[in-house]
Amino acid sequence: MRHKVLIPLDGSEFSRQILPHMQRFLGPDGAEFLLLRVAPLPEGLTAPPPRPSVIVDEHVLQEYESSGHVERARHPIDLDRVLVSSRGSLLDELQGDVSRLCEAGYVVTATVRFGDPADEIVSAAGEEGADLIAMTTHGRTGLRRLVLGSVAERVLHRVSVPVLLVRPFEPPAGEAAVSES
Repeated sequence: MRHKVLIPLDGSEFSRQILPHMQRFLGPDGAEFLLLRVAPLPEGLTAPPPRPSVIVDEHVLQEYESSGHVERARHPIDLDRVLVSSRGSLLDELQGDVSRLCEAGYVVTATVRFGDPADEIVSAAGEEGADLIAMTTHGRTGLRRLVLGSVAERVLHRVSVPVLLVRPFEPPAGEAAVSES
């Protein structure tokens, strides 16, 4: 039986440090990996509404903040086009990891979602039937955690499947990171 492991990645090298751990713990015959990239929901590239209109010589003039806003008002790009483009770019970011894991014999799926990272991770875990969520955490404490929040903590408290959290450490200054093959 293969375990389905949801691995949220945020595009950083920090988040990718979970991958060697998962390869060490679960072999290709025992695991299927779902790489999840969550990004903020992009906004459609339309201009904000103009400032209140000004009447000059019986003509109503719309005032925009910049010439860029005027141009976007004339030629808006809708949110669907932005989402398709963003999704494609984010999937491209995951391709290197997908290829390396597939070459190592793993079954790998990559998916992109837009929204709040914790919400999307929890939703994906339920929808995909994940047996495990594996992710890195910064391990912040105190005021920094209170101010910055913790995606990992929010996920941990909202799912009924195990969550593996790894807090990678950076090598001391002047030492190179050891590469694992």
